[in-house]
Amino acid sequence: MMNESLGPEWEPSVANMMVYGQGQQITVLVDPDYPNAWKTEPYTKQLNDWACEARRKGGYIIVFVGDDVFKINPS
Repeated sequence: MMNESLGPEWEPSVANMMVYGQGQQITVLVDPDYPNAWKTEPYTKQLNDWACEARRKGGYIIVFVGDDVFKINPS
């Protein structure tokens, strides 16, 4: 995700995931060698915050980990 407000922890080589927008969807592609990367901090909180914002706008966040697909339901 090319967003200058994100810190260096979101660099794909650090986060072990790539994030990008597609219309109303935010897609997260997680390195299958690190399947739980998206479930750790600081990523979990940020993804949940984005999911809340996306929901208000009619969007959503989808996470791909290899063949597994998850939708983040904001809390």
